[in-house]
This record gives sequence, C-alpha cells and structure tokens, in this order.
Amino acid sequence: MKVCFFTLGTRGDVQPYVALGRELIREGHKAVICVGESFRQLVASNGIDFVPTTSDLMAIAVTPEGKAILEHPIKNLKLALNYSKQVINPAYRKTLEEFYAAASDADVIVYHPKALGAVDIAIKLGISCVSMPPVPITYPVSEFANLALTTKNLGKWLNKATYRINEKAEISQINLINDFREKVLQLPKRKAGLYTYTDGKKEIPTVYPLCKALFLDVSSWDGHVFLPGFFFLDSEGETLSEEVEQFLAAGNPPVAVTFSSMPLANPVRLLEDLRIALETTGNRAILLTGNSGIVCESDDLICTVKAAPHSALFPLVKGVIHHGGVGTMAAALRAGKPQMIIPFSVDQPFWAKRLYRLGYSLKPMREKEVTAAALAKTFTEMGDSDVSRWSEEIAAIVCNENATIDTVKYLAEIIEHTDKF
Repeated sequence: MKVCFFTLGTRGDVQPYVALGRELIREGHKAVICVGESFRQLVASNGIDFVPTTSDLMAIAVTPEGKAILEHPIKNLKLALNYSKQVINPAYRKTLEEFYAAASDADVIVYHPKALGAVDIAIKLGISCVSMPPVPITYPVSEFANLALTTKNLGKWLNKATYRINEKAEISQINLINDFREKVLQLPKRKAGLYTYTDGKKEIPTVYPLCKALFLDVSSWDGHVFLPGFFFLDSEGETLSEEVEQFLAAGNPPVAVTFSSMPLANPVRLLEDLRIALETTGNRAILLTGNSGIVCESDDLICTVKAAPHSALFPLVKGVIHHGGVGTMAAALRAGKPQMIIPFSVDQPFWAKRLYRLGYSLKPMREKEVTAAALAKTFTEMGDSDVSRWSEEIAAIVCNENATIDTVKYLAEIIEHTDKF
C-alpha cells in the first residue's frame, strides 16, 4: 500500500508521521510526506519520499513578520491580517494543490487536522482518509474537555460540547477550500466543518499516537479512536556529546532539565533557583537550553548544552524536568524516570495535570511558582522508592507497545475493509 501524509506545523506536528512512514518503508510499503521545506532533511534522512508544500510554518516563524505576530498577536493584529491576506492564504491555496498532486496514486491519506482539505481530496480520489492528531484534541469525549480550551473538568455534557470548536477550524480558510474544490477538484462549494468527523458517508477513523494506559478512564471513544502507543523516532546515530558523557561519568546521575522551544519569562531567576536547589540537595543537572533564554556556562554543578537526544540521555539521568511537550513526556515515560512538568501552553497543561493525577509525574508547577525550595523538594522526591516504582511500571507498558507496527496493520485493514468504517 501507499500512504500519503499531509501535515503542517512544528516538529511535533511532523515527527509522528515520519516515525510511521519509516515503519511503512521497513515493511515494504510506500510512504510520502507532504510538509514545508523546513522538514526535508528530517523526512528524506529516514528514507521517506518528500513533497514540499508552499505553506511552511517554521519558515514563517523566523521572518520578522512571523516573529512579531507569534510573539504579540494582539498588538500586531493589523500586521497579522495583512500578512495572512498577502502571504499565508495564497501559500495555503497553493498547498492544497500540492497535497492533491502528491496523493494522486495513494491508497490512503493520513492527515494532521491543520491540513485542511485532506478529506475533500480523499473524496475526489475515491480513497480512505485517517485523521492522526499528535494529541487527543479532535474526537469528542465526555471525560475531559477540549484541551485547546481548558484543562478543567466541566462535567460530561459540557466536556463533550467543547469539541464543537473543531467544526469552526475551517471558517477562515473555507473560501480557499471552496475555490480549490471548484477549480481543481471540480466539486461544488461546501460549508465549513462538514468533514470534521465524517466524509459525508462514513466516520473518519482517528488515530492518536499515544499510550492507552494514560486513558484507561476514557470510555466514550467507544472504539472510534485507535491508541496504538507512542511513536518514537530513534536513530542509531543518536549519541551524546563528549562533554555530556564526561559529565555523566563524573558523579551520580544528574537531573535533566529541558524546556525545548519554550521561552522562559524569567530565565535568569529560574537558573538561580536551579543552582541553589542543586547545591542544597547535592544534585547535579544537565541543562538543555533550547530556546528557553537561559545563558549558563558549564561547570561541576551544571552541564549546559543546546540540545541532546532524549533517547540517549534520559535513561542515564535521575529524573527529568520539562515543559510537557508530548514527545519529551513520552521519552521520559519510556526511560522509566521520575518527571516533573512546568507547562507553558497548548497541550502541556493537559499532560501535566493528567500525568500527576495518574501518579506518573511529580506535582507540576508553573514557572511563576518555581522556587529554589520547590525544586529542592522535587529533586528529593525523585529519589523516593515509590516514585521510582511508578515510573518503572509505566515504562514497562510503554516499552511493550508496538505502536507503529500496529498502526501499519490498522491502515492496511482500513484499505482492505473500507466498508467497516
């Protein structure tokens, strides 16, 4: 079979598709990923065919206009509207045609919800499509609200109602989609949100590349959502730098601290609190600065590097403090290490709250709540035998999953028995 992936966004929006695409290739199938030019190397280096899209969020984010809009969207509202009209919308309209061309000989389309128009294309081509969001944000459930809106439990009815917002996601782009439908697909105009959950005839299958053990309390998916486990994109070439290796060898396992692409509001204060907490408790840390804004020279207490492969580093540390991104969280769970989340935005508060409630992480805190005393308490708790046992228990579950292998089988079944869905 040939699977065509449509996705747009950041690395977190792309990596799960690369992991699944690599498994497809390994099993003798074909895969092509349509995404912005920024991800050509990531896709191609894993042996997957790459089709660039004109829409490229990562490229936009580094332009002066993109930076201004992302950092201060309200303040730069006029700029955002003009930029959308002149740059973003024309690029998206062209991307729709690029999606269509790439899927011309595919058996199934697997798409990110940001890739609007995917269902329209599948209908025109007469093939199946599968929605695969990296986080549980699309299919309506009663156990928790749409994480894009709140992490509060609003009650069964209101929780489920919050997912209606997904039907509005196309509103700003529906004119572009309809122009594409009429001029390229030769289909009539349609209303926004029509294909949020069905293609007009049958329900669209949903895959969440997440561990089922984190959602044992959710029954209202009722078999409509497939949770195969986390998709990991490990590479044999992922090794630690000599500096990190030497630091690890120089003492007891340190704590890993990473905020990935999340900028801290006060990086200087957090670094000061971190240093005091480490000195107080006799711990050390490997600090992955990323885009946090932290500036720190390496010494005997803290080893500072821009980044390091989580698959290589996390199994060797005492615990992990991080921002709550799903990829970092999954890597910490698989490594069987205690973790504490300092969430910022998007899905991060959801994971912080859920993991703590399930007993798979220490009590989360916002950046403004971080103090030297609070960090010291976290470091001490990471050494607790019960905390270690819970971490090892969930690690055993995560490590026993065959997520990408099972998803390949799932896609093959969809293609073979489309009438089942």
